[in-house]
Amino acid sequence: MVFGKLVRSRFRRDKEEGRRLERPADLLAGDLVSFKHRLALPQDVQGRTFEIASVATYQYESGIEVQFTLVGEEGAKFYLGLDPKESQPELCLGRDLKRKDVLKLFDEDAFAGLWDEEEFAELDVEEPLERYAGWLADGYSQVTKDAVGFYYDRDCRGETLSMRQDDDSEELRYHECEGSNDSFGLSVEIWGDGDTDVSLEVYCGADVIEAMWPGDG
Repeated sequence: MVFGKLVRSRFRRDKEEGRRLERPADLLAGDLVSFKHRLALPQDVQGRTFEIASVATYQYESGIEVQFTLVGEEGAKFYLGLDPKESQPELCLGRDLKRKDVLKLFDEDAFAGLWDEEEFAELDVEEPLERYAGWLADGYSQVTKDAVGFYYDRDCRGETLSMRQDDDSEELRYHECEGSNDSFGLSVEIWGDGDTDVSLEVYCGADVIEAMWPGDG
């Protein structure tokens, strides 16, 4: 397999050049990360190896979160988010939900309740879809409503960012939900042009990572 050859090649180069990845926050674009066979992980992540295709940064009132875009075999794409300041962070694995799937998983009126000005929404999963096996809780409770954040399409680690929009960032508003099992979450991001992104999230410890290899950089 191409990925297997790539992993072996980079493992040899790691030993020769001496760059070592000690924790997830050390990852850079081009690096490789593999996950263990753990039940805490979705089935399409367990035992798989991914390349870090890009690194972006979210700025929230509570601080920043680094988001790695993971690309695997056959173009599978997921996200890995973490607080870069924590030595043993909780990892947030995410994947996008298509609009047609949002309306299969959740009642449309209940989902629209996320935007209600007074009540926090409660969402039940009405039709679990096999392609999201391991990503779904039975239901979700809204915990954040219409909060503001800023997105940087680059790696901002080591920088001091302010809670305001500048030429290098894009403002977004977002809703967050916790799963009935607190290992799961649901995120809804609304961008300035009206585009809305919905993603499923799974939270787990950094010990689900099997190995990390440096890239070409």
